[in-house]
Amino acid sequence: MTLTETLQLKEKYLQYEDLRALAYCEKRWQQDGRPTKRWELVNFLERMLQELKTSGTGYPKVLLLRKKEIQRRTFTPMEPGDKSSTAQDACSLCSGTGWMRKDSGYTPCTCRKGEPQREKLRSWGMKL
Repeated sequence: MTLTETLQLKEKYLQYEDLRALAYCEKRWQQDGRPTKRWELVNFLERMLQELKTSGTGYPKVLLLRKKEIQRRTFTPMEPGDKSSTAQDACSLCSGTGWMRKDSGYTPCTCRKGEPQREKLRSWGMKL
C-alpha cells in the first residue's frame, strides 16, 4: 500500500512538480513506518507540508486538502487491506465518504464508513 492509495489520490490530475513532491512524501512516509491512523497521518502531512515549503519546492495542494478533510472527518484514509474504499466496492449512498446528503444537509451513512460519524453524534447526545 502506498501513500497515494491511502489518501486516494489520482496522479493523472497532478502536475509534474506535484508528482516530484509526492514522490518525496512517499519516501518519507515509508521511512516513518507508513502511518495510517487519523492523527498520525495528519501530523505526517503537516510535517511534509512544512518541509516542502521550507525547501522551496512547494507542496501539492491536494495534501493540504486531504489533511483538512481528515481533520474534519469528511475523508477517511484507506487502511491496509481495506477493500471497501475502492471505487467498485464504495457505498452507493456516500461513495465511501461516510456522509450522505439528506434534504437540507448531511447525515452519517448507514455503511461502515459512517460509523465514526454516528459514534461522534451519539457522544454528543444526538439520537440517530
